[in-house]
This record gives sequence, structure tokens and C-alpha cells, in this order.
Amino acid sequence: MAHNRVKESCSDQSVYYLVTNRIAGGRILFRDQEKHKLKELLFTGCAKLSYQVIDYVFMDNHFHLLIKIPPTSQMDDVALLQRYRVHKQNDEINFISKEQRNDFREKVHDISFIIGNFEQRFVQWFNREHNSWGRLFGQRFDSEMIEVSAQSDSLLRVMAYISLNPVRAGIVTDPQDFFFCGYADRLAGGSVGNSDHDFFDLFCHAIEAGSLRDKQKHFREVFRAYMLGLRRYKNADSQTLAEFFREVNLSEELAWDDLFIHKCRFFTKCLVIGSEAFVREKLLKFSGKMQWKRIHEPYTEDEWNDIYSLKPKRRAPSG
Repeated sequence: MAHNRVKESCSDQSVYYLVTNRIAGGRILFRDQEKHKLKELLFTGCAKLSYQVIDYVFMDNHFHLLIKIPPTSQMDDVALLQRYRVHKQNDEINFISKEQRNDFREKVHDISFIIGNFEQRFVQWFNREHNSWGRLFGQRFDSEMIEVSAQSDSLLRVMAYISLNPVRAGIVTDPQDFFFCGYADRLAGGSVGNSDHDFFDLFCHAIEAGSLRDKQKHFREVFRAYMLGLRRYKNADSQTLAEFFREVNLSEELAWDDLFIHKCRFFTKCLVIGSEAFVREKLLKFSGKMQWKRIHEPYTEDEWNDIYSLKPKRRAPSG
């Protein structure tokens, strides 16, 4: 059965995807050992393919990843060859033609190839470790293209959705206490937070910050406020985060209403998440290729703060 996936191949801009997959049959197979291996493979894969991990969470039977794929033009031929040699585990191998080089450049920037490689390596390890065989994941992974711009809260909402998984599951009361998630990782100074200064520039216009380190720190504080359902910083007149957060108790527990705000079912089955304009742009671009059996339209609800998804709807009955 064909698996619909909206994918961009961009030479001049980054593309972001939310990626999700689950263990077949809902089995609970990811213990700490498996989660450590998933994390190891996810981050070591960055050295041979072309992607950056923006956020992640590894639960007992599924995972969510937020992946950034940089522009193809950003990688020169030297870096591409280096990744090719790591991928092939051969320090002397070279491309035999321009066509092969271009084909590999496309592959290492392709979300299907990236996640397929990650999952394949994990399944091979898992089967060796547990003396098992056969299918581990229930289906091909789901992926949604995410708008990352100052015009939409989509990135913040997706990050909150990912970070709050262990809180919704009752494992911890605060995502900073869950080892296998990007939120705890970025607070500990992990590489998962390397792009946070870019997100500060997108979402924190009313706040002044000097150094890159300050931007990263401030964005993480703002993101925590966002998870708590606090959005006043977007219209704050204050010039510093300190002035804003004096009015806000960031140590308060995450309330049920806040969790509900960040739990949207469309996040893993909708192909595109963003502003209405962004979703309509992708609908126009990709609808001819998809051969959908149902009509797809931008979809939102009141509590989603003008965030839209590309969701199918049933055709109206004839007659």
C-alpha cells in the first residue's frame, strides 16, 4: 500500500519534519538499553547523513523526532565525500561519476533515506541483541512537514507535543526529569539545542539578548513558558526576559488544560503543520502527486492558536 509523504528537496532553505513510529502490536519493547541505543544511532547518523536533531522523545513503544534537513547547497563536495566514506565505511572510496555524487547528495538530504537508515540500523542491533528476527515497527514511519517561521507557532507546538509525552504518560511531572527527551538534553547542554539561537530570533522579538549562549538560554525559558500555556511574551513590552518572568511562576506544575492544548491528534497523521497560508501552499504543490481518495483541506480548532494541519475529510454524500 502506498504511503503518502510530503517531502521537499530544497537547495536554498532548510526543511523540518516531525517523525513518528511505533512498535508493532503496541508491545512495550523500548527499555532503557533500547532507548540509549536509539539515541546513540540517531546522533551518530548526523555524521554520515545530512540532518540535525531539533527534538526527540523515546517512549516505551514509540518515538517522536523533530528533524531539520539543511539545504543541499550548504554541503560542499568535500563534506559530501567525507559522509560518503563514513556511510560506506571505507576511507579510500570515491564517487565514480558526477551522477553518483548527485544521487548521494539527494539521498543524504531525503527524510525517507535518513529515517529508513536509522530504523534499519536499530532493528539490526535489536535482533542481534535479543536473538530475534522479523518486523519490529508496525508500519512505515509517519512524517509531517513543519513550518518554521515567525508567522506560526508550529515549531513551538510540535516541540511541546514531543516534550510532554512522558508527562502525559505519567512517568514524570516535568519533562526536564525524563532522560530520553530533547528537553532534558538541551537543558544539560546537549547538541540538540545547537539551533536554539535561531529560534530565539524567530520567536523572541520583544526580548534583548547579546551572545549566542544568551539567546539559547532565553529561548529555552520562553519555550518552557509556552509549554505552560503562557503566551504573553509575544506581546510583551519588556526588554528583558527577567522583567517578563518576574510576573510568571515557571515552577508551577503543568496543568491538565495545558497538556490538552499541546496534545493534538493531527500531529502524527496530517502531512503538513503550519499557518493556513503554508498549508495551502503545500496543498497546491503536492495534491497532484498524491492521488488522494479523499479531499484534503487546511484544518484547525480554536485552542490550536491558528495552527493548521493538512487533514483529509469525507466527501459530501451525493444527491
